[in-house]
Amino acid sequence: MPKHIIILAVPGVQLLDVSGPLDVFAEANQQRGREVYKLSVMAVADPVIVSSSGARLLADLTLDAPLPDALDTFLIAGAPVLDNYLSDEKLHENICRWSHHAQRFGSVCSGAMLLAAAGLINGRRVTTHWTVAERLHQEYPQVSVEADAIFIADAELRTAAGVTSGLDLALNMVEEDLGRETALVVAAQLVMFFKRPGGQLQFSRHGQASLSGRSALQDVQRWVLNSLDQPHNVQSLATHMGISARHITRLFNQELNQSPAEWLEQQRVFYARQLLEAGELAVKQIAAECGFSSVDILRRAFVRQLSVTPSQYQKYHSS
Repeated sequence: MPKHIIILAVPGVQLLDVSGPLDVFAEANQQRGREVYKLSVMAVADPVIVSSSGARLLADLTLDAPLPDALDTFLIAGAPVLDNYLSDEKLHENICRWSHHAQRFGSVCSGAMLLAAAGLINGRRVTTHWTVAERLHQEYPQVSVEADAIFIADAELRTAAGVTSGLDLALNMVEEDLGRETALVVAAQLVMFFKRPGGQLQFSRHGQASLSGRSALQDVQRWVLNSLDQPHNVQSLATHMGISARHITRLFNQELNQSPAEWLEQQRVFYARQLLEAGELAVKQIAAECGFSSVDILRRAFVRQLSVTPSQYQKYHSS
């Protein structure tokens, strides 16, 4: 009997959040030469779903349909307009009904917000798109959000970071169901990573150079950003402001929710990312330009911040 997989697509859905995972499962069917997976798209009400790009999907069923005898996986796709549905109690009830009936349930991208609104992921480990990860953490503190993860499998719960990571999640489920060899062939056929290097924060622009906090802090931030090649540290920042290292640490923690050292490393890494993407300087030159005393220290900062090395980052992100 085929494993039935349903993806819920709200009006305004991001099309790739739906089509990406479906294509992975469809390719698994192709490689096995039979219908291992039965694939369905679900609408909230109107079976004609207009996506965020304007393309239309015709759903196979709607959220108020009777539950089937068996359901393997129920996933909720993300959407830029998901806020429109976060207070819809009837929608939440139906999402709970389908999720509890499925062997596996979860989300792609910002769909995790709907799972949280429905009360389905309290105390659970999840990921979501990096742009909404902090919001998910703030609004639902009982949910354990891992912002850098590409996807997470937590018992029967499955969540993917955003857009293309839905393919990674689906491929992982193919590996669970059909084994590594089939998953490898599917990945090769779709020209995608079998295991993507690093986490999703290497793709984010979060942490980019910006001025935050009170004017005195903005002044020292501006000074640092204009001279990142210099050997700045907590003491040099404090000296520039005319205060103690303890005082500036307290200010950074109060205003930016991070220490001066953490902020400084974040800015150095972000500048290094820009230089690596441009592809015009050697890694040793980039380390010096960004104020790292050695390539090894640059490498350790990259792994700490992005879970990839500078060379790995440059390989996949350079122009």
